[in-house]
Amino acid sequence: MMEILVFSRDEIETGVRITSAYVVISIRDPGKPQAKIKKQPGLRDALYLAFNDSEPSTLLQLPPEIKNISPSQADEICEFVHRHKADVDAIVVHCEQGMSRSPAVAAAISDALGLDPKRFWQLYTPNEYVYHAVSDAFERGAATRRPAG
Repeated sequence: MMEILVFSRDEIETGVRITSAYVVISIRDPGKPQAKIKKQPGLRDALYLAFNDSEPSTLLQLPPEIKNISPSQADEICEFVHRHKADVDAIVVHCEQGMSRSPAVAAAISDALGLDPKRFWQLYTPNEYVYHAVSDAFERGAATRRPAG
């Protein structure tokens, strides 16, 4: 069964203890360098993305340097998961603190793969905007992969 795991930047840079094949979705703040993910035997691939832990607001205009997750970044996550889901036993998602963006992505991936996302909502504070952006990408991706009928 597929495992979806959440880590902070510090944890991923220290090295994860996974003995089976896995991939990493690495989320950083814009302007920060990519996380240094240790090359370990089970690591198959990594997707690097940069967006802030933020969401659009109708009441407040965000400063221009604040970048929300984009639909194309959410699509990249969806495509990355579908490309690797048959070849790995775990998907590791990390962000700076491992508390908001990565649990949101992990919960959306869990939903899309038919796994229970409840623990991500219980143990963390997922960014709901990120969760919905990634969930929507999986819905769009599923629609394009469905046979016409």
